[in-house]
Amino acid sequence: MAPPLPSGAQLITLGNALTLLQLDNGRFSATLSLLGGQLLAYQPYGQQAWLYMSPQAALQSGKAIRGGIPVCWPWFGPHPADSTAPAHGVARQQAWQLLEVQRDGEAFHVKLQGPDWQGLSAELEYTLAEHIDIRLHTRNNSSQPHTISAALHSYLAVSDSRHIRLHGLENTVCEDKVAGRYSRLPAEPLQLQGEFDAIVYSETDVVLDDPAWQRRLRISRSGSASVVVWNPWQDKAARLADLPDAGWHDFVCIEAANAGEDSRTLEPGASHSLQCRLSLD
Repeated sequence: MAPPLPSGAQLITLGNALTLLQLDNGRFSATLSLLGGQLLAYQPYGQQAWLYMSPQAALQSGKAIRGGIPVCWPWFGPHPADSTAPAHGVARQQAWQLLEVQRDGEAFHVKLQGPDWQGLSAELEYTLAEHIDIRLHTRNNSSQPHTISAALHSYLAVSDSRHIRLHGLENTVCEDKVAGRYSRLPAEPLQLQGEFDAIVYSETDVVLDDPAWQRRLRISRSGSASVVVWNPWQDKAARLADLPDAGWHDFVCIEAANAGEDSRTLEPGASHSLQCRLSLD
């Protein structure tokens, strides 16, 4: 049974049984999918959308949704030991339970319970106001230690990925997945010039500067010593069935993460929170 909903919130079930939570307070609109517990859209009125959603995204049970903020859990990337396991974990492809929706003035607070996996449980909390706050809380309810990795895989909408700058990653060490090696990022703000896929080891805020839209988005994190930056560029985008060939122009992923060497081991009864805030700078 769905929890009571405050004014400005409604649940909508699509024909394919996908359930969406739509929020609107007169200042912004937002949409969450119970499949994946995933924020699909957030747009303050009078502004460009903050999140990118692929027009070719699959919106059906058992399929990951390309866009918004997918939740990668309890592993990021391929499973460390099982090549048949789904990429980026089980959370993106399963239904989450809506526990609570509250409204405090202009802010919405949403809480969801995710799938259990081998004794691990996940809970998501969203606060949607003039900013986006996300908290992914993992607890080890088993009698064995578990090593987890995770990411809040934010697809951030941009005017053109070729003309943006990322501040805050200067001189940082990264695990370059395209080149297959560790390297150090430049001393100046990062500008994408081709396919980019890297785990960057840093706790510093990242600022996405989009001159054409005259917008700077700040990505702040806690419980995270890694940030994943990704854009498939032209060739890889053409190989992704759920992304338009030119869709790579329209987004960059800047993901609060516990990835690579930033994976976390939880002892029995222990918990960890990965948190992210998206705000105008």
